[in-house]
Amino acid sequence: MATRAAVFRVDAGPGVGMGHFMRCRTLAFEMIRRDWVVFFVGRGLPAELLSSARAGVNAVINLIDFPYYPDSSDDVMEFFNILSGRFIWNLDCIIVDTYRYNRDDFAYMQRFNSQSVPVIVIDDLANRDTPAQAVINPNPLFDPLPYQRQKIPVVLCGEQYTLIRPEIMALTGRSYREDGPVIVTLGGGDVVEHLMKVLEAIPEDISNRVCVSASDNCPHQEIEAWVSRHPTQRYCNFDSRLFPDLLASASLAITAGGTTLWEVYTLGIPSLCLLWVDNQQQTSVVIREQATSFLIDIVSQINIELQSKWLENGLQTFVKSAGPAQTQSVQQRGFCADEVISRVKTSLGIGDSTLIDGDFNRKTLARLHTEPEFWQQMRDRQQRLIDGRGALRCVDALETLQWHTVPLFDADWRRNNENW
Repeated sequence: MATRAAVFRVDAGPGVGMGHFMRCRTLAFEMIRRDWVVFFVGRGLPAELLSSARAGVNAVINLIDFPYYPDSSDDVMEFFNILSGRFIWNLDCIIVDTYRYNRDDFAYMQRFNSQSVPVIVIDDLANRDTPAQAVINPNPLFDPLPYQRQKIPVVLCGEQYTLIRPEIMALTGRSYREDGPVIVTLGGGDVVEHLMKVLEAIPEDISNRVCVSASDNCPHQEIEAWVSRHPTQRYCNFDSRLFPDLLASASLAITAGGTTLWEVYTLGIPSLCLLWVDNQQQTSVVIREQATSFLIDIVSQINIELQSKWLENGLQTFVKSAGPAQTQSVQQRGFCADEVISRVKTSLGIGDSTLIDGDFNRKTLARLHTEPEFWQQMRDRQQRLIDGRGALRCVDALETLQWHTVPLFDADWRRNNENW
């Protein structure tokens, strides 16, 4: 008999992507494995991914559809109506993973939480106040100080808490194959504009097959047209359930920063990372520091000590094509992410997909076959950084989590519950 219950507030789909959903799903399945009952409240959540059957054990996440509210205050009010009406606050924790909620919304949940149910926030930016009993930031190497300054009682932050889904963990230990496909994926939303720029920069004469993996939220027409130009060398996948196995078989993964990159690290797959959204900038900090991927970055001499002629030439190509104004712009946008890659000279990355260079990619791919020791060292660093046990550590903490009053400002008390 289940002894605990949890409700997640999380969305997915076009404009949101799949990252929030997938990390909540990973946490939820570990909770279910320990006999929790779990509910997801949200929009655009893929029903086919809310259940899993592994080792003869069925895990099911219960779905409660949620309407869209333009104003976050209406959103949190309706969420509270569900907590108080359907569940009568008979819960062990509430987990929120959305950028929509601001400090007022989280403060509201603290004030009118009639049964003192602990609230946990999953966050990866630390750019807002989130008064709650706990915060989970699964980004490797993330500094917990911003959360500690907010007096959040429990802070689970960094690579020890990176959430890797069970389907990926089941594939760890596979032998690496340098003749496997190059897999290209930029996330679960409508990323076709950036994805096509990446695909067009992949040389046509490489020996490895190329697999493009995107979600159903991403328009297929342009991707399928690109594949059709060389159908024996290229193929595409739009089934998210097949993605883990495809990724585990890859010789090189070209990904965005975020959850998929950390899955790549868990499997130990050489990678090239493209940063193109603000909430992935911490990724470049990790890569620079740990030397775990190629991060295409036109502004920093991030791999200068690798003494790699082809790399230096590649960087020069980027800077020459971009020009100093564009270079400065990318430098300002990507500073936080860039910090991650430099300490251990990890990777090569680019902050703007318009600057992807086909000749540079060709040299990167050729190096897969000519310098296996280099790639093995990179893969070893990846797996030392992400061991895949983050969900276990998070649930260990949640199972002992208690309600602690968090400090509120005077302004936090102005919002009432007259609409309840």
